[in-house]
Amino acid sequence: MLNEKRQRCGQCYFLQTQCVCHLLPLSRQVETRIVILQDPKEAKHAKNTVSLLTLALPQVECISMDDPVLLAKLQCLDLTQWRLIFPNDQAQPIEQLTKEETERIKGIILIDATWRKAKRFYFSHTWLHAINSLMFEAPPMARYEIRKSPNDKALSTLEACCYAVEQLTAEDMQPIKDFMVASIKWQWRRQPSEHKHIIATID
Repeated sequence: MLNEKRQRCGQCYFLQTQCVCHLLPLSRQVETRIVILQDPKEAKHAKNTVSLLTLALPQVECISMDDPVLLAKLQCLDLTQWRLIFPNDQAQPIEQLTKEETERIKGIILIDATWRKAKRFYFSHTWLHAINSLMFEAPPMARYEIRKSPNDKALSTLEACCYAVEQLTAEDMQPIKDFMVASIKWQWRRQPSEHKHIIATID
């Protein structure tokens, strides 16, 4: 029998002492389809935000970067109606899209991995190069404090997804971003402050 301290919540699958179900915002759906290509190591990382995102937005489809079957099924979609959120040389700033352009976008793809692994995955999977890419020209300041980022404009996967959806639609994703902040504060409440990556705030 498992030690009670190690039992997990049946809904969020976090340890019961770290359950975030009481913080969940109202369930919602957005019109844009969302697929996340995830590094298997990220799925096991305690600081990963995709688990929080899928709780708050159950429609999100998470595909392992190591799953050839699901990757092949993804390639069978009409990817001319999709956009890859990835800052390559051809990427268009999402903030500059016209209303007509956003209305033609049916889905977005994000890569959940370290920047080094994300670049390696992108350059080794040439089918991704045929998907028009979007980048962030003026993203909001990251509120994800517990994991180091390449710079102060780098967003967690949850934040990047929410920002992309807000730019493409009229959806208010603030409740999901607030859920991330509250969940991290709750789950890391017993950790020493030096374990956090403190992000300077601007007055």
